[in-house]
Amino acid sequence: MVRTLAPREAEALIAAGDLDVIDVRDPRDWASGHVPGARSVPLDELRADPRSKLPRDRVLFVCARGMRSQTAATLAEAIGLTEVSSLDGGTLAWAAAGLPIDSPPEAAPAARAAAQETADAVAASCGLPEPGLDAVVGAKLGQLRAERGLTLDALARVTGLSRTLLGQIENGKAATSVGLVWKLARAFDVQFSALLASGVSGPIDVLRARTARRLVSPDGRFSSRALFPLVGEAEVEFYELSLAPHSREDALPHASGTRENLVVSAGRLELTIDGQRFELDTGDAIVFAADVPHSYVNLDKHECRMYLVMTYAGRGGAAGP
Repeated sequence: MVRTLAPREAEALIAAGDLDVIDVRDPRDWASGHVPGARSVPLDELRADPRSKLPRDRVLFVCARGMRSQTAATLAEAIGLTEVSSLDGGTLAWAAAGLPIDSPPEAAPAARAAAQETADAVAASCGLPEPGLDAVVGAKLGQLRAERGLTLDALARVTGLSRTLLGQIENGKAATSVGLVWKLARAFDVQFSALLASGVSGPIDVLRARTARRLVSPDGRFSSRALFPLVGEAEVEFYELSLAPHSREDALPHASGTRENLVVSAGRLELTIDGQRFELDTGDAIVFAADVPHSYVNLDKHECRMYLVMTYAGRGGAAGP
């Protein structure tokens, strides 16, 4: 069973010794600053060969915000490890708790600047995506704004986002999230996936997990992964959702006529739809009108995984998981 540890709990276990602390971020992120004693094993490497990367039990996984470490912990359990933990809130929560961060002396100023930039982006944009997705959203934002003949000031008035933040997003210098992409989609009256689209779809598209683009919530506890080719507006959208233990994700009403078909593939979910509450166990499914406020709540101590099919009343309606 995966344990989710608060920074102070993790600090005590690390101090006691005999704990393999593994940072699953990219090597550059690890080098800029990491939990003392951690070793670097990027998540993609861990996925490719978990048995050789995890030679023993008693492992604590760490990432930036706590979502990728949960994925790593699940992989560790799948190969038979029994004492597996994930750092709640990742290195951001560790640093916020006033705990030390190891980094090479020459990298310390850059690490501090990077940490401040990340904190500013989180505060401004309500979440961080996997690397690369912010550039895609920025390019699509610029394209849509040019097509509509909108200034940044005009778009700021429509979305409620600052002109500065919109400019940073468009230039690929600010992070995006589910909520932010949803606001942009509503402003341009396009589907959620239109802002994530890139490339050209072929007769067969293999969507590799290791290269998937995920949108992540501010605290890293909720993620959304598209399970369909992102090549423009789709008539139907298919997503994989992950919700960390004891977490909640609120969704604003989507465009009129939008429907969600959701099935719980692992764990338990409490779904509230316009004030009505439904409890769903593994294997349960629900179909509902998503043009009302709704929220996903994981009351369990294990991660909840879901698959979501989003359909629209007509082309051009904006929505998002």
